[in-house]
Amino acid sequence: MIVVTLIAIVSVVVYLVSRQTEQRGGVEFFAAADQASDISISASAELEGALSSIGVIDRQELTRRLQSVADSATEADSLLNMEIPSNIGNSYGTMATATASWARGARDVNTAITAIMDGVLIEGATEQLEAALDLLRVGDSAYDLFMETLPTVDEGIDVSGFVSVTYINLDAPALLIYDAQSLVIRIQTSYDLSPHHDVSVNGTTTPDPIGETGGIPVVPFASSIDVQAVVTNVGNQDEPTVIVVMDVIDITSGVLVSQTQTITDLIAGASTTVTFSDVDIRPGSLYQVKITLEIEDDIDLDNNVWDMRFLWRGES
Repeated sequence: MIVVTLIAIVSVVVYLVSRQTEQRGGVEFFAAADQASDISISASAELEGALSSIGVIDRQELTRRLQSVADSATEADSLLNMEIPSNIGNSYGTMATATASWARGARDVNTAITAIMDGVLIEGATEQLEAALDLLRVGDSAYDLFMETLPTVDEGIDVSGFVSVTYINLDAPALLIYDAQSLVIRIQTSYDLSPHHDVSVNGTTTPDPIGETGGIPVVPFASSIDVQAVVTNVGNQDEPTVIVVMDVIDITSGVLVSQTQTITDLIAGASTTVTFSDVDIRPGSLYQVKITLEIEDDIDLDNNVWDMRFLWRGES
């Protein structure tokens, strides 16, 4: 009788421990799912804003937003990388399917739109973008199924905070923002979204000119002279290589001094300064300085050149 009683007690203890373990695992999962849902709500709103702004915002801003959506969706999906008890298998399976589909869909939307902007995806562009959007729709459907599992969750776990999440907002003011064909047309017809390679340059000398004589800038006497070039990437593409060429010619003697420097990884919108130090010329003569930039596929060659004629005053 005592043995039977002990067995019964042990069985109850095992059951209670198992029950507590399942409940603890369920609490951890739904806490992670709640966090993933919050991230997904923000990411889906950012996606809607990005797609509706095509043709209004510039390429850099659209690229930044799409990458942010993809990063957020991936972060939400990573939160569900955990072991879960079998009693919440349905909830976990549907939620994990939702976040995985959203993460893949967001990445594919980003990839497809970038390829369309670059002009490397033309044939099949609509189909590829539609496939990416369909992954987001799969995620939306899986999340709906997840919401349907919540009434069956143990009463000890609070799931009241979950709300609807959709990446493809069927209530959007302009539903066509999620239409692949419409998106492709809007992207391809937007001048600001097509790739533009363009750099510009301004220059000066050190010492700076202190005045003019006969309309020609006058640089005061110094033991040496530097030429500085301020190079700006005014295009919407990062430039891996910008070649900067400086030529200084002595107007009187015809002697030419030429130097070259290379800028690497000049991102769109950024500026940098290149200095040609101790240029091999002498005071007391009239000079013409010219700086020229070289990149591939530049759309505006007029702003690639800066030049100035100046008189470098000799020692008094």
